Amino acid sequence: MPEEPPTRVDLGFFERDRHDRTRRWLGTDNLVRIQNATVLMVGAGAVGNEVCKNLGLLGIGKILLVDPDKVAASNLNRCVFFRPGDHDVKFKVDAVAERLGELATDTIVEPYPVPIQEAKEKVWDVDLVLVGVDNHYARYLLNAKNLSLQPPRPVINGAMGLDFVSVEVLTPPDTACMVCSWSKEFVDRLVAEQVRASCDPFFVDTLPKFPMISFITSVVGAIMAWEATKVVVGLEEWRQTNHWREGLEPAFGRFIKYDLRHHQSTSGPIMRNPRCSEAFCRSKRK
Repeated sequence: MPEEPPTRVDLGFFERDRHDRTRRWLGTDNLVRIQNATVLMVGAGAVGNEVCKNLGLLGIGKILLVDPDKVAASNLNRCVFFRPGDHDVKFKVDAVAERLGELATDTIVEPYPVPIQEAKEKVWDVDLVLVGVDNHYARYLLNAKNLSLQPPRPVINGAMGLDFVSVEVLTPPDTACMVCSWSKEFVDRLVAEQVRASCDPFFVDTLPKFPMISFITSVVGAIMAWEATKVVVGLEEWRQTNHWREGLEPAFGRFIKYDLRHHQSTSGPIMRNPRCSEAFCRSKRK
C-alpha cells in the first residue's frame, strides 16, 4: 500500500497567543494569578512608566495609577508613554493609561491625577503598592497610610542615584517600613519644609532637578516589576502558609542595589528601627 503523506501540523497558534512566552516562563496557574492581580502604582513619571510597561506586557489585571502632575517636556528623555504634544496639557496618569492600553489590551489602568493623600480610599484595595516618586514627603504620607491599613500592603520602593538604582521590598510590620532608616531630625525637617511650602504663597522650590537618563530608570523599573511579579504570584499562599512559592521568593525585608558604574549588585537586610519615627510602625509590632 502506498504510504500516506505526513499530516501537516500548524504550530503557528503559539505565535498568535500574546501570553505564550509568559506562560512558558511562569506556568498557567501563575499567569492566571497575575491576570487577576491589582496593584497601586504611586508615581507616573520615569519609574512609573517603566513599571507600568513591564507589568502591562506581563498581563497584570489592573493598575491603579496615582500622580498629580502634568507631562513636562523634560520628561520626554526617559518616559516611553509621553509625547511632545502632551507638554503642560495631559496629566501623566492619563497619558500612561491611554498608551499602555495600546500595548496591553487586557490590562485595566485607572488614572488618578491627584496627590496620594487625596486619592480615593479604593486605591488601597490592592494586592501590592509600588512607589516610584522623587518626593520624600509623599513617601512619608504613603507609608503612614499603608501602616494604618489592616493588614498593611506589601510595598516595593524604587530609588535612583547618578550611577546606581536601589529597590526595597517591604511587608511592614514584619519588615522595616519605608521610614525606619530615617532619623527623627530628617522627618521633622521634612514636615517643616512641607508646612512652609503650603503656608507661604511666595515659597519657591529652588532645588535643582536630579540629572537622569533613560536606561537607569529602565533598570530600576525592571527590578521593581520582577519583585512585583513574585509577590502577586505567591501572596495568597504566603498569607495562608507563611511560605512563598519555591524559586519565586520575593526579597522581603531586603534592599537590592545595582551599581551601574562598576556593574556590581549587592543585597542585604533592612533592619527594623525600634525607635522608628512613625508611630504606626512602632505600634504595629506590639
